[in-house]
Amino acid sequence: MHLKELHIYGYGKLENIKITNLENLQVFYGENEAGKSTIMSFIHSILFGFPTRQQSELRYEPKKSSKYGGLIKASFKDKGLAVIERVKGKAAGDVTVTLEDGSVGGEELLTELLNGMDKGTFQSIFSFNLHGLQNIHQLKGEDLGRYLFSAGALGTEKLVSTEKVLQKEMEQRFKPGGKRPELNEKLVEIRKVYDALKKAEKENTEYEELLSVKKETTSKLKDLSEELEDIEEQVYKLRELERVLPLIMEEKQLEHELQATGDLSHPADGLIRFERIRDRQKPVETRILWLTEQRAVLSTEAEKLKPDKNLLAHETEVTAQLEELPIYHQIRAEKEKIQQRIEELDEEIEQINDQLHTQFNETSISLVNTSVMMKEKAEEIQLKQQQLRERKLTLDENFHDEKMAVEELEKSFEEVKQELLDKQVKAKLVKQLQTIEQQEKIEAELQAIKGQVTLFNTQQMSAHKQKKVEQKRQGLFMLMLGVIFVSLVVSGYLTTQWILMLAGGVGFVLTLLMYFRFKPAQSEGINGGNLETLKEREQELKTELQDTTGLNADYVRVTIEKDEENRKKYYDLAARIDQQNIRYERVIQAFENWEKESREIDGEQKELASSLLLPKELAKGKIYEAVLLVEKLKHRFRERTRLEKRISDLQIQQQTLVQKFQDMAEQFLQLANVQTQEVAILLRKKLREEIDKQGKYRGITTKLNEINEEYAQLEKELQQFKAEEEKLFELAQVEDEEAFRIKGLKAEQVAKWKARLTDISLQLETAEISKSDRIEVQQGKKLNEELQRALKKVEEYKKEQSHLRDQLADIKHRMGLLEEGGLYADLLHRYRQMKYEFEEESKEWAKYALAREILSKTVERYKTEALPKLLAMAGKYFNILTDEEYLRIIPQESGSGFLIERNDHTLFEADELSQATAEQVYVSLRLALIATLLSRYPFPIIIDDSFVNFDEKRAKRVFTLLRSFSDNQILFFTCHNSILHHFKADETIRLNQNPVQEKIG
Repeated sequence: MHLKELHIYGYGKLENIKITNLENLQVFYGENEAGKSTIMSFIHSILFGFPTRQQSELRYEPKKSSKYGGLIKASFKDKGLAVIERVKGKAAGDVTVTLEDGSVGGEELLTELLNGMDKGTFQSIFSFNLHGLQNIHQLKGEDLGRYLFSAGALGTEKLVSTEKVLQKEMEQRFKPGGKRPELNEKLVEIRKVYDALKKAEKENTEYEELLSVKKETTSKLKDLSEELEDIEEQVYKLRELERVLPLIMEEKQLEHELQATGDLSHPADGLIRFERIRDRQKPVETRILWLTEQRAVLSTEAEKLKPDKNLLAHETEVTAQLEELPIYHQIRAEKEKIQQRIEELDEEIEQINDQLHTQFNETSISLVNTSVMMKEKAEEIQLKQQQLRERKLTLDENFHDEKMAVEELEKSFEEVKQELLDKQVKAKLVKQLQTIEQQEKIEAELQAIKGQVTLFNTQQMSAHKQKKVEQKRQGLFMLMLGVIFVSLVVSGYLTTQWILMLAGGVGFVLTLLMYFRFKPAQSEGINGGNLETLKEREQELKTELQDTTGLNADYVRVTIEKDEENRKKYYDLAARIDQQNIRYERVIQAFENWEKESREIDGEQKELASSLLLPKELAKGKIYEAVLLVEKLKHRFRERTRLEKRISDLQIQQQTLVQKFQDMAEQFLQLANVQTQEVAILLRKKLREEIDKQGKYRGITTKLNEINEEYAQLEKELQQFKAEEEKLFELAQVEDEEAFRIKGLKAEQVAKWKARLTDISLQLETAEISKSDRIEVQQGKKLNEELQRALKKVEEYKKEQSHLRDQLADIKHRMGLLEEGGLYADLLHRYRQMKYEFEEESKEWAKYALAREILSKTVERYKTEALPKLLAMAGKYFNILTDEEYLRIIPQESGSGFLIERNDHTLFEADELSQATAEQVYVSLRLALIATLLSRYPFPIIIDDSFVNFDEKRAKRVFTLLRSFSDNQILFFTCHNSILHHFKADETIRLNQNPVQEKIG
């Protein structure tokens, strides 16, 4: 790749700058702020795209110009000369690549030309700057060797920084034998929790049994809640049916009326259309009567004013003869004038031939087809080209509009997304809403617990009496439960509801087990542990009530509903973004169609130019004007032929003039041997009289023709009106107007019924009333009885639900006694949570360990395969730069450093070299890396003042080495005048401090 020309439209402070004839080694010299960094950034931006606004890199947008971008002309080994133009557009700009063969492409073609090279890789390999050398001054010890190794592998210090980051991340998470890293601390904690868990697990047998009962009771409560929800939904549906019952009955009545009426064949808006026809027909009939009277009057006048047709038939001949008489003596002058006109025509013909770049003559111009079809075709081609230009502007606007629409939708999408509640926050609000709605029940349970605490205090005073009362109460409670479950069994058996019967049986068995199992314990009363549990439950309920203190149920509900609405908007915007992207792609497809049509029209223009014997590239975009010029040229040739014939005619006219006057006198005046002047006077007088008659006669005749035409047109209109009436009668299947009107009124009534029926159906559908429900109500379904039955079931289910909740509360209470503060459950949950967290953090540590291992293996492979070839070349360059003081560069057997061999075969590590020699090692490695990539990436080398710290001898050697890179173009930017003597005059471009209006090169 060799850069030939830079044309900057607008980039930073550079505007309209063109740099041409770039050499293979080109130096850009300028003081600070002269534009060196701007030109380097311009080259990177045109090749790889403008930096986005999110990137830290400067965009260099011009402040005083609307133009942003420019073009680069570069030659490629396989493609020849290519023009790469990039201007303001999308984020990275709109790029157009034009090859030497005329083919045009965009980003894909540019990527192909650059062999897939990206901006970061290009800058790290093919760009030198002072920053890379300054890093050498800041490094010491083994870091210097590793830095030079990284520069030889990637062109930058990425290997060094990446390896350090990976090692630091690993040690922050885990270190063998360490105590402070997170994984080490968690491992110790997990072992402690595991020992405690095993100890608590032995005391958990009875707890598991209660857990099973709790699970079964919870399942029953869930099934009952679902059934209750279904019944409540049925109640709502029945109440809706009662509300819309009048509409359902009205619907039935309208359907009956429509069925009784049947189908009416009557045209839409038939009566209105019929009246409209009649209103238009009346003035036509009146106009026909008036035209009949006028036609009779004008016919009479025309008979009186008939002129001499014989004389008027020869009016042109007589007039021409009369006009020739007074100019007889001017015939010679007229012949001279015609000859002059012929000369003018010859000159005009020559000018048109020059405009068309042709040499048409009378013979060749006759071969050109200038028919109306050809002109229409040329005009059509030119019009299409104009339309294509206008369409291009429209497509540009559409592209901008669709792109803005996509960005606005994405902005709205992000705004709605920000308004969505976090799932945990929403779950907390839902729980608080449930607490508010169940506040009465919670307060009741709180009062019950307080009562139990009071009861415990009373039992301390009368333990014996309370013992008996408690035994009796427990017995009655168990008896009541047994009766309830037996009732469920009997009810399930009678109603064949086997699930209900099974639930009753299981409950009865559990009641017996509970009675015999807890009978001894019941006699013991409430101990101190029970009191503590009750107090903890009391505190838990108070906490729940305090969490909802000051909260408004409506506010919480509205917040949740608003979040649901936002989620709907979120999904709707996502769908709209997909649709907008489809429209955006359509605009791009329209651009491709426009290019195809443009090529077709250009081909048609060339083909038409060839058929007209015109150059193919003549007047591109103005083919119609070219056709008009050809037609004009053909007219001029014809005019010249006509004038030459006219000269001959004048000579004959001069001889025959007298004879013609004599013939006219005999023919029109019936006179013989009369003087020519007298014949002319008599002919002129008579001709004037006949022309006057003819004018009046023509006026009357014209009026008659107009009346006849209008009469015929009105007759057609009248027939059309009658045909339209017959068509309406035919559509309505009637014979006369009266029947048509009667049937039309009935059709209007049917339309009103149908409109009302549609309105009713819409209201019923809005109320979510199905068609089957409407049919059942219309057939006499008793809504009130079904509603009462459903309400009764709701009450029964709620009672059973309350009973199950009380039972579940009792089970939880017993489980609480066994859990002793939830020791086992807490330990188990804590152990699993800590184990999960440990595994997740271990995965993170493993990622960094694996990345470090891959990096190490990659470095090792590079050392054994690619590095020897690169180091051999780098050693050759280093030998040149040090004037053969050092022989070669040798890689370390372990690690990623280097050994430098001096000409006396002494080995030095990188940190033992002087700063200047280390810089020479760095330059040698960078140049060797570029040389190894030359076959695949022959890109220009861009150097920004990288050798300012070299002395005169070292600078000379490095510039001599750079000149050996004949296959790579080198662009060297510097602000130091002292090194310019190393370069030729035509290799140096001097930049001014203010190059905005000055063209360079």
